[in-house]
Amino acid sequence: MIFKYNFDINLPDITPDKKIKNKSLLQALENISSKHSDFVQNGVGDVFNNGETWILLDWKMQVLDRPKYGDELEVHTWVRETTKLYSNRDFEIYVNGEKKVIASARWILVDNQTFRPMRITEEIISKYEPELNKNVFGEAEIEKLEELENYDEEMDYSVRKSDIDLNNHVHNLNYIDMAYEILDVKEEFASVRISYKKEIKIEDKIKIMSKYLNNKYFIAIKNVQTGIIHALIELN
Repeated sequence: MIFKYNFDINLPDITPDKKIKNKSLLQALENISSKHSDFVQNGVGDVFNNGETWILLDWKMQVLDRPKYGDELEVHTWVRETTKLYSNRDFEIYVNGEKKVIASARWILVDNQTFRPMRITEEIISKYEPELNKNVFGEAEIEKLEELENYDEEMDYSVRKSDIDLNNHVHNLNYIDMAYEILDVKEEFASVRISYKKEIKIEDKIKIMSKYLNNKYFIAIKNVQTGIIHALIELN
């Protein structure tokens, strides 16, 4: 099943040159994922009633031609290869019939009290009617990001109350804000890759580290107290 939904581009979504921000693109992808799950009666309310919640593990997004203010985004999404632990979802964004963005995401189903992974049953998978042969990047799995041995810059980050979402940890879209905090760049990146390793809570002490290497920015978000990596980000 390919699920479609249209989104407008609003003033908070754009840069000074009137083109859409990467965070707003990811927000559209996140929102259509939620709407798709609601449509098949496996959305936020449904899984919470079952003591479960969906947690995002990975984003991979490629902007082919950046949409601008005034464009209407026609977003397509579908579930593809799914295992007992992971659900893979792909996306395409069109403007006036022209493909502008492609993306993939990987999700896991967890117990919303213990946050331990839960089995994704055939009953759940079948609701989405997976598109097994439709893959925007031509790869079964999103490639793994590896932590670098050293970084050029680092900065402390104070977790804000406004960063926290309904799962009581930092919302996944706010990680890209953290990455941009340490980078001395103004343009949006055509390629975005985010890998979430461990949730950040309000009491956590965080530092952000970055390195420019092979025409890419590599960012790690690390816990100062425990040394745990919370997320790895690659921007190109």
